[in-house]
Amino acid sequence: MPHLPEKFRAAIEKGVRGIKGKLDKLNADEKRQLLADLREHEDCPEGWKNMTPKKQQSILNGLNQAIYRLLDPEKAKAANARNVKKRKENGKQKDANARNGKKRRENGKQEEYTKKYTDSGKQKAADDKRSAKVSKATREANAQAILENKDHKEPTWDEDTIEKEATGTVGYIVNGCGRNGFVHVFVGAWPGKKLKEAVEAECFGRGRHAVFIDGGRRVHYHHVSDHVKLLIPYTGINCENADRLEKRVQKKLIDMGWPQHRRMFVDAGKGSCKGKRDAGMPFPYYTGVLVCEQPMEQIGIRRATKKDRASRKRKRQ
Repeated sequence: MPHLPEKFRAAIEKGVRGIKGKLDKLNADEKRQLLADLREHEDCPEGWKNMTPKKQQSILNGLNQAIYRLLDPEKAKAANARNVKKRKENGKQKDANARNGKKRRENGKQEEYTKKYTDSGKQKAADDKRSAKVSKATREANAQAILENKDHKEPTWDEDTIEKEATGTVGYIVNGCGRNGFVHVFVGAWPGKKLKEAVEAECFGRGRHAVFIDGGRRVHYHHVSDHVKLLIPYTGINCENADRLEKRVQKKLIDMGWPQHRRMFVDAGKGSCKGKRDAGMPFPYYTGVLVCEQPMEQIGIRRATKKDRASRKRKRQ
């Protein structure tokens, strides 16, 4: 059920008490009577004002759920959690979110919805909660990865090995991109994740290397998975090997005259997979390559611009 404003929920409780003399369930006639009064309330959601005959039963069901939540909030919360989990497992939640997002964009209400959600303070609260949860999970995964790899050793590649690996990777890129396709070469770490999941999460970059679908949405791997291919030419516990291979491949492509509109990276070797860790610390690292035979615009995506990045920064504030 969509989120209801606090004042509107209070009006539901007041209306129920006015009809029953206490907070209790309503029969069908009593719900219709209460709904008629609620439609005059200043905070009544637009959907509840819909007078289309086929919508009346679903609106009454929504009212019934709202009363149920007031009667036994803990039980309702537990039931909702079970339903959300079930919808996530069978994929229905993702489909519903996609349909609702598309509908809001088409009728021009997405911006209004986002502004209202942000102004209410709920966006910041949700971001803070998610950030705290992610940070805790990340710290735990990092600690476990350090513990598991502390006794492992991996030599740093010599120049011949780097050149051999880079040459082979560039050959794969040239074949995979064809005459008009694009490429991204990137590095990352993968503690607490499956390697494939980590690479898919990172392959469209972050920050200034982000790619967007027109309309301002960040592109994720699942959006274009049918069009692109991923290669992982290096996995190991030596960040120098991962970083040097990334830089060497990027430099080779730039020296070949590979145009900017066909690559997601700007310069060679500007990033690093080690983060704030000591370079000599054994940790799971990788070098990844994404290739696509088609131009970005042909599969409906584009590189981020300064305007995109400024807009996203303002929203976070």
